[in-house]
Amino acid sequence: MEIKKHYLAVAIASATLVGCGGSSSSGGGSDTPETPELPSFVSCDGDVCTLSGTINDDYTLTADTTWILSGFVKVGLGNGGVSSAADVQALKDDGATLTIEPGTHVRALNDGVLLVTRGSKLMAEGTAEAPITFSSYQDDDFDGMGEWGGVIVQGFAPQYGAGNTGACFDGNTDEVCNVVGEGGTGVGFYGGNEPADNSGVIKYVRIAEGGKVAGPNNEINGLTLQGVGHGTEIDYVQIHNNLDDGIEWFGGTVNVTHAVLTGNDDDDIDFDTGYKGNIQFAIVRKNPDATAPQGSNDPRGIEANSSDDEYVPQTEGAVANVTIIGSAVNKAENSNGDGLQPGMRLRGSLTTRIYNTAVVNFDDCVRVDDSDTDGDDTVDDFSDVTLVNVIGACDDKFYAKRDADVENGTVGMESAITLDSAVAITNDFAADLSAVSFSAVANGSGFAFEATDYIGAVEPGTAAVDAWWAGWVIDGSLDDVAETFSGNVQ
Repeated sequence: MEIKKHYLAVAIASATLVGCGGSSSSGGGSDTPETPELPSFVSCDGDVCTLSGTINDDYTLTADTTWILSGFVKVGLGNGGVSSAADVQALKDDGATLTIEPGTHVRALNDGVLLVTRGSKLMAEGTAEAPITFSSYQDDDFDGMGEWGGVIVQGFAPQYGAGNTGACFDGNTDEVCNVVGEGGTGVGFYGGNEPADNSGVIKYVRIAEGGKVAGPNNEINGLTLQGVGHGTEIDYVQIHNNLDDGIEWFGGTVNVTHAVLTGNDDDDIDFDTGYKGNIQFAIVRKNPDATAPQGSNDPRGIEANSSDDEYVPQTEGAVANVTIIGSAVNKAENSNGDGLQPGMRLRGSLTTRIYNTAVVNFDDCVRVDDSDTDGDDTVDDFSDVTLVNVIGACDDKFYAKRDADVENGTVGMESAITLDSAVAITNDFAADLSAVSFSAVANGSGFAFEATDYIGAVEPGTAAVDAWWAGWVIDGSLDDVAETFSGNVQ
């Protein structure tokens, strides 16, 4: 269903309209046209419409209307429990699709969250000229933080349990599962055994000012991906000024390309619980004006986790062409007492490959931790981390190993070039970058990295107006760092 502009005009003009969702009355044989009745999840006052409750039918948000999120706005009913393949099919059959037109601005009240449940879809496909924006309702300057929740997408792709307990569907004849999602009591369940599950399209989308805390260790990220399958397309997305992480993957297989992550208070790229996927072309810019985190956070550019009580060795991510720029915010003594954060923390028994990436202005550029899987303070398992053409200019060391010596782990660094010579694997920057072979995670998507012969998110020499991020990101969010984004890390 779609609200058209002329429908709203009729609704305003009609003297017999009863409430926002009412219909006109034609008493006395009047020829006054009837106003279409709005669905239960929409109420309108002129050209301002509020979404609340459950979107249980296909619906389109148009760019000529101001849209408000009030409370947990769910798309579909897929966050309820399932116990059989028939339950899963029923959710798909009854699933709803929320379509958002290019140029649409969705504003959220303090308790606003958009939750796309499994079996339903979000079709948010903006353009570089007309991106889709999510922000708080308070103002238009995008300088808030934690003023609303964020966007959560759930799917039927696999998730793996802590303690190496295996896939969430293990032991279930129909290979269905119900994993409790992070983000508050309204989030419900996600997960399944469909790596190719499709939750829609998120393209040329900006999500700003979110990250409302739902409880201890239970925050809402700018974009939360819970069991999202690789049938979903996520490309050209910005998360700006989120109080928690920029993007966090909980399991799933969805690949992401062209991400801009600016001013986020915690990690920017964070994957765990058996995520198997690929990320290429990302810009991470910590808030240059912040001197400490606002929340109980430990701000890093990348965090990948399978350590200690969160030991999930199935976690595997491959990342290429990322530029990570720190600030004072990641060097402050935060409320966790953990100051001096690394640009990347690759924690525990996971498999991670990082290619053609630059890190500047953190304590350590890269920190790798091995696993204590049984809580006895000893190393039980090792990280499998490969760094290929990763450069860094950081305050302490390029590379720091925790809980085990480098030679005891399976860390491989090929042409890991350092600018501070703390770890001199090779100082031959004349290495043939074009000869590097990127190894994608085989998650069934057929994803192939774009071959690049440069380090960082944008090819050196690219004019700012021609960069892939130009024209659609939030104004001012990438100011003063165009040289660094072009790969000229000096």
